[in-house]
Amino acid sequence: MPSPSSRFTRCISTLSCGEVDRAPLYIPAIACDVSSAILGRTAYTGTGSVRYAEVAAWARGEAAHAAFEAQMIEDLVEIHRVLDVDVLRMPWRMNERPDAQLDQFTFRFGPESGEHTIWQYTPATADFSPVYESPRVDAPVVRLRKELARLGKVSADPMPLARASLVPALDLWRRFGEEFYVCSAGAGIGVGYDPDDLELMVTEPDLMRQKCLLQADYAIAVGRALLETRLPPVMAGGGDLAGTQGPIYSPAMFRDIVLPGYVKALDALNRLGVHYYFRSDGNLWSLMDMLFTEAACPGFGETDRDATMTVAAVRARFPQMVIWGNMSSSLLLDGTAAEVRAQALATIAEAGGRGYFQGCSNAIVTGTPAENVRVMFSIR
Repeated sequence: MPSPSSRFTRCISTLSCGEVDRAPLYIPAIACDVSSAILGRTAYTGTGSVRYAEVAAWARGEAAHAAFEAQMIEDLVEIHRVLDVDVLRMPWRMNERPDAQLDQFTFRFGPESGEHTIWQYTPATADFSPVYESPRVDAPVVRLRKELARLGKVSADPMPLARASLVPALDLWRRFGEEFYVCSAGAGIGVGYDPDDLELMVTEPDLMRQKCLLQADYAIAVGRALLETRLPPVMAGGGDLAGTQGPIYSPAMFRDIVLPGYVKALDALNRLGVHYYFRSDGNLWSLMDMLFTEAACPGFGETDRDATMTVAAVRARFPQMVIWGNMSSSLLLDGTAAEVRAQALATIAEAGGRGYFQGCSNAIVTGTPAENVRVMFSIR
């Protein structure tokens, strides 16, 4: 087990594209069943399985949720110790109490007689997602204007909310910051991708651009709040917007509506010395110059090898890019240990010993063989 100082040294050097003794190891998320197999006991660590487990705990009451949260953090830290991972971050959670539990896997958020959403867990895929949304009283543009009003109030005095958002990260750092490089701050910028969002990009582009600019104000506030602490000055951001064939809306729409938010946020965050890494899987080639040259985003996460976004290809165009994971989730799930080893060796070689955090481009999904995970992290 490396010393904390060696973890910190290699992470800090990697963020500046300096040389390191080995690539630091990083887990965006790891499914509960995979961690359970590695640890030899039930563990709660990430993906839809942990979001479902947290909502189910909330359904049993505050005491049950408090016990779940304590267990989740214990499990998260233990899997990072066992796999010798350098970066510790909180997984995407659903820390919300449902209004009702309809059956073992199904929950209602919102009153039955009013606007509500039904969420359901599918054990076979560990997917926890909405399966029904009741009709909304307000039209999409009305809801957007209400959201802009809320974001405007936040933007007028963003620091209290920004500081509050860092409380979970600070708790991790205070407890485990001498052992791991704790990076668990974040603020996304984006328009969303459900049908209403996409329609509003066409019908109300000015309002959607305003939304991104207000999100940028908040992201800057999170960066400033981060610098008030002793947490590493690293923020995850971005937002899913692409599939393997490319973005779900046109690059022209991205330039007109979304890019101004990134230009505004990154101009401030880069001057503050905060490393912001954009996260979205999929094929982003048509957006790369906008994000990483015009907006000058210093880092790229969920770098999707299966969508041709290899370390080698990205580095050929952006030599100083910091890349957060490039192993294929699908290969980890379905490939052999030998195939995983070969790809892990390729990512490390392509990085040339700098600016690369070794790990999966996206989540280590349910059903992934424990041996494949061990092999990925054995390649340094």
